[in-house]
Amino acid sequence: MRRPARSAKSLSIAEFIPEEKLRIVLIGLGILSGFLLILGKLYLEQIQSGEEHRERISRQSIRRIRIPARRGKIFTSDLKLLADNSAECNLLFYPEEMRQRRRSDTIQTILKSAETMAEAIGRPNPLNATRVERHLNTRPGLPLTVFKQLTPVEAARALETARTMRGVDIEPDESRSYPAGSFAAHLIGYTGIDSPQEAADREKFSYYIPDRIGRDGIERAFDRLPGTGEDAPLGLRGLPGYSLVQVDHLGFIRQTIIDKIEPLHGNNVILTIDSRAQEIAESLLVGKRAAFVLLDATNGDVLASASSPTFDLSKFAPYIPADYYGKLRNDQNRPLYDRALLGNYTPGSILKPLVALAFLNAGIDPREKIDCTGAVEIGNTSVRCAAWRSGGHGSVDLVTALEHSCNAYMIEHALKVGLAPIAEVLASAGIGRTTGLELAETRGVFPTDAAKRRRTGTRWNRYDTALLSIGQGIVTLSPLQAAVFTAALANGGTIYQPHLVRKVVDSYGNPLYERRPQARGELATKPEYLEIVRQGMFEVVNSPYGSGREAKVSGLTLYGKTGSAEVGPVSDRRLTTWFICFTTFRGRTYAAATMVEEGRSGGKSCAPLAAEFFYRYLLSDGSGTGEETRPEMLP
Repeated sequence: MRRPARSAKSLSIAEFIPEEKLRIVLIGLGILSGFLLILGKLYLEQIQSGEEHRERISRQSIRRIRIPARRGKIFTSDLKLLADNSAECNLLFYPEEMRQRRRSDTIQTILKSAETMAEAIGRPNPLNATRVERHLNTRPGLPLTVFKQLTPVEAARALETARTMRGVDIEPDESRSYPAGSFAAHLIGYTGIDSPQEAADREKFSYYIPDRIGRDGIERAFDRLPGTGEDAPLGLRGLPGYSLVQVDHLGFIRQTIIDKIEPLHGNNVILTIDSRAQEIAESLLVGKRAAFVLLDATNGDVLASASSPTFDLSKFAPYIPADYYGKLRNDQNRPLYDRALLGNYTPGSILKPLVALAFLNAGIDPREKIDCTGAVEIGNTSVRCAAWRSGGHGSVDLVTALEHSCNAYMIEHALKVGLAPIAEVLASAGIGRTTGLELAETRGVFPTDAAKRRRTGTRWNRYDTALLSIGQGIVTLSPLQAAVFTAALANGGTIYQPHLVRKVVDSYGNPLYERRPQARGELATKPEYLEIVRQGMFEVVNSPYGSGREAKVSGLTLYGKTGSAEVGPVSDRRLTTWFICFTTFRGRTYAAATMVEEGRSGGKSCAPLAAEFFYRYLLSDGSGTGEETRPEMLP
């Protein structure tokens, strides 16, 4: 039986192409498709994404290492070195030069080398496997610091031993040092290591070695030059350099691409502080809770600013030991507290020269006399004078009231003129506002109704005005503020902004910043009134009965005012004692403020300190007249 014939449409490919050849064709087509896919992928990777891959490879094999700049130095005006960089050395290991085939062998090689160096220099080995492992995991391209601050003898021994070892080097230590110890410690401040996580340029570097930055004092205030902005660190802190290195797949340096782009090192700061004045002031305050500030009254230069007790700044480098810092923090005498700038004290009678100016402004006749019986009754309260035991000061005018520091005179006239004229003069003198110094300082408290309400919840009254006239009640200031208005009394009424920094210079001595005297205002009074008050301040020191007669020094004409402010609760009254003064010597006018916590009185506790200071600073050691006279201590 014959099968029916197929139609042309139903014929299969197999009838035209043998089965064996069909397999070959299909395999060939599969291979061709694979090649086409590979070619397409290569095109995508090499042509379209090639630049991206090259950047990734570069990022994996090239490392940018940040090199911090060396900090500038700090000097006094007579070039006594206060802050420097360590002259010692560190011993470093370079892991890439010690690397072995296995990680464990590399760690053992490093540990063995550290033990050898420890025996050579006579120190315990600071390394362990955990520390080395951490370094190899996180920063294998950077050297490992093994020993810090080698002495010259240790460095010599280390160099001798390192001759037979690979990967050992000695480099300068870049930590901070304070060779003057406690000298001007509150002013200088200290440094610390910057946080890489918070640094603005962290993303620019693969390995980030941070800067040492200022944490307090001048170190902080002039970390960068004032007014130049955060992007131009031209003060003590410099600009970092960098190096580019090629690393292998484990992060070890294989080849240095660029050895080093040197950093731009920091600049040097020269203070207005006179080292002799500062040294004398600090020596006089030892054993006391006290402060002393000396200004050039004609331009605002701070020649000395001492606070006692103080601390040893040399122990703050290269880092602050926790036990030492804890001891300072827990000390009831608060040695970290800068009493000269941050102290917020009731002024007592040193405010009376300013109050006297207010009386004159208000039309009080300076020749008008009142009878002081030793106390003044204000409502149900009695305010005593210093002479209350002897029955008072008797008949006194303005000059005599300043000479004897008579409370009765000040209170009676304050109740006549009221708060407004007194507040006007105090405001012009800078009470209640910062002076503009480069460092942190207190504002103090300005006497207003609002300040009274904040403190007591009650309104200002006549009793507050009476207390203000003798420097008590709602008013506080710092020794620096007291020195500033004393300088204005000395120079004819100009309130100068005080300065601690004279200039900033580069390593060649070229000035980058220079202080210019800045007047912030004038005392709200007349020149003839200033002369009357100055006469009263002259009598304070030079009269046999003046409250500050123990400040008299042969060879100097000193003008002054004592003060003793009662502080603390009624059950535990204490005195904050003061003496402000000024003098002109060899064409230069000086203004000073001395404050002693819990002193006997301004005349007994502070005036003798001022006398001793000016004698030693201006008259002794060949710097003054050469006269070997001591301060006159009159009975």
